Amino acid sequence: MVSSSGTKSFLLLTVGMLLAGCQLFDSSTRAAAPRSTSVMSMWELYRHCQSSGDVETVLSAAKQLQQSAADTPVVPAPDVPKSLDRFVTKQPVRTTVDPKALAASCTLQAARTSLSAGREQEAEQLLYAVVFSYPESDYTFYVAQAKVWIEELHRPGSSDPVIHPISTY
Repeated sequence: MVSSSGTKSFLLLTVGMLLAGCQLFDSSTRAAAPRSTSVMSMWELYRHCQSSGDVETVLSAAKQLQQSAADTPVVPAPDVPKSLDRFVTKQPVRTTVDPKALAASCTLQAARTSLSAGREQEAEQLLYAVVFSYPESDYTFYVAQAKVWIEELHRPGSSDPVIHPISTY
């Protein structure tokens, strides 16, 4: 015969296991939710952007990377305890791909490609887009590069501004 304290312990253990199982199932379901864009697809798009000489292809890649960067959450998942936020909010760039950096770099490439195709106004708009879209200190390099190229576009007597390639990755 089972004692009442043994039955209570068994019930508590069973309920605890059920609750733990539900939590595991729930978090695995959330973790398995598909992301809008994979890191590899963003990287391939970026590499295509950097290697293509076709204006429309590069513009399309820049637009897609900008959208991916906008869709990529920068905050930790809601189930991460607040005390761990500082550890998961930002990962070092060495271990992850920064979608915004890819987008900024590709936008600069799109500006360079547009300028090479004689589309100065479009190039200038893209450069200003970099300046205004990436105010965070992590993207200072891209903003500074865009500002230099804008100055070059507006330099008196510079009918054919030289926009040098950049190396970011």
